[in-house]
Amino acid sequence: MSLWLTYGLLGVFAGPFVIAFSNSIARGEAASWRCVTAVGWRPALAAGALLALLLVEGTTRRHTAAGALAWLAIVGLLLALIDWSSHRLPHPIVGALLGGGLVQFGLAGLIERDVWPLLRAVTAALVVLVIVLTIGLISPSGLGLGDVTLATTMAFFLGWFGWPYVVVGLMSAFLSTGLVMSVLRARKLISQGQPIALGPALIFTPICVILLF
Repeated sequence: MSLWLTYGLLGVFAGPFVIAFSNSIARGEAASWRCVTAVGWRPALAAGALLALLLVEGTTRRHTAAGALAWLAIVGLLLALIDWSSHRLPHPIVGALLGGGLVQFGLAGLIERDVWPLLRAVTAALVVLVIVLTIGLISPSGLGLGDVTLATTMAFFLGWFGWPYVVVGLMSAFLSTGLVMSVLRARKLISQGQPIALGPALIFTPICVILLF
């Protein structure tokens, strides 16, 4: 079985589980298939299709980092759904995302006998942590602690590929969120002081940057 087919099937089967876990966490109840049926099978199928597409693209375009990108896509979708529905980014899940990335990229560095990308990723995460933590302290209503930890984690993944990815990936995420917020406020779909979830853009904009550039 080819690698891209393996990852594609992984995405298809992971989609319903992501829907179940995200719905259970948002509702504060134990995960079960009832959580999937409560949302509906169409979102579960859509999640499976989205993950299959991302995992196949990751295998095709970023072969050496396919495992790390698969982990990022699956756990990232879980976090995006939780943040979208309940405006929370649970620290254990964000920590699991970062820990999985460390393991995956660490193994890749050993196989390639090149630790520089890993060092660059760690440095990028530390730099972004200082920046977003400062912004969060200056404007607590703008960035929550979950946003800070997620931005740091995404900087780590982006940093593996290079500093331009860090800059473009994170800036695009914040700018796209600001644009969406402006449009929603202009159409009076949200009030002036009502926030929107930053997590989905902070996850999927960097993934798109990694896959497309």
